[in-house]
Amino acid sequence: MAHVTVPDTPYQVRRTPTQYRASRQIERILDAAARVVAEKGHTGTTTADIAKAATVSIGSVYRYFPDKVAVMRAVLDRNTRRFGERVAEESPDAAPWQAVVAHAHAVYVEMCRTDEGFRAVSGAGLAAGELEPETFDNPLAEVFADLLVRRFGFADTPPLRATLLQCVTVTDVLTRLAFRLAETGHQDTIDQGRRIFVDLLAPHAPA
Repeated sequence: MAHVTVPDTPYQVRRTPTQYRASRQIERILDAAARVVAEKGHTGTTTADIAKAATVSIGSVYRYFPDKVAVMRAVLDRNTRRFGERVAEESPDAAPWQAVVAHAHAVYVEMCRTDEGFRAVSGAGLAAGELEPETFDNPLAEVFADLLVRRFGFADTPPLRATLLQCVTVTDVLTRLAFRLAETGHQDTIDQGRRIFVDLLAPHAPA
């Protein structure tokens, strides 16, 4: 029998999958959760809804996740990872930090535009109060912190971290407003979010 490599599962799960089929089932559960939350909202979504949308038994969901919040944390982790990978791959070379931040913001807006599941569960999103850890860290802020500190030499200080949390929270709210104002995103509102992000970071930039 041919050996089949089981893909890594980077999410916090009750049981680590040892077969490719099980790993794919986890991804299907997360896909379904994102779709259902985009449609019903976090409060209106149940674990049974997620199981039904994923065409798996509710026991299959509980095999890997103890509750709905754990499923949504995994969706948030996956969305953040996808965002970070795109930013890393597509960031313009030899560009100033302002241009790279603006590009990362454009990637975020585009992912919100093309993926309802990403828009529903990302950043300071729909269920942030229930999904964020007690420290109120934001996973998207971590992506920007890594980018700015590693690539542009920003000092990794508590004030920078606080500012990044402000940036991603305000920008996320404005992005959601943009998609309420226009189906494809109200451009002036999107632009305002980008300007605020860059302006708030400017005092932290290396001299």
